[in-house]
Amino acid sequence: MQPLVRTVKPRHGAAPGLEDRDIGKVAPVFIPSSSVETGGWIGPYSILRARSIVLTWAVVQSGDSIRYVDHEMQREWEAGGIDWQACALRNLRALSPQPLGAAALFREDGETWLISLLHPDGLGPSRLLLADELARLFPNGYRVALPERNRAFAFACDLDAEDADTVDNLIRKNYARSERPLSPEIFEPEDLLSATL
Repeated sequence: MQPLVRTVKPRHGAAPGLEDRDIGKVAPVFIPSSSVETGGWIGPYSILRARSIVLTWAVVQSGDSIRYVDHEMQREWEAGGIDWQACALRNLRALSPQPLGAAALFREDGETWLISLLHPDGLGPSRLLLADELARLFPNGYRVALPERNRAFAFACDLDAEDADTVDNLIRKNYARSERPLSPEIFEPEDLLSATL
């Protein structure tokens, strides 16, 4: 499946310079809330229930680098009648591998109890926004952790003590060793929703 290039045609009088390639590569990304606390963040963002993390958006560029969406890009897309946040989520879904995780741990009966979201495009944590896919993978519920800006974990709620220790160690070690740490906390999936919803 190819990323969505455009959802609607621009309205008459759309801002010049609106680039299809940018809207076709925009994706949601998580950053530490400290990045926006001074008020100098370059673009749109959403405060989450998970107070240590903020949702923003970026354009995935060649070489798997990103360029954060700034206010000018946001204005151009909105002037063109583009629901860029919806595009970002559709693009993320189209860019995501199936099965969702890059690696997984399984119970003896073959049931998945943990997935690691670490992908070459750096959008691993963003894939925690694909709640429908994760709910199918973890039908009895799941929790999430985002120890690094490019790595996240989703895991079953019903862990025994040994598996819970494994999760705690994975989170702690990845957070401590990361060059780009995000959060050492464990969250409920709804914590990644906007605090204003």
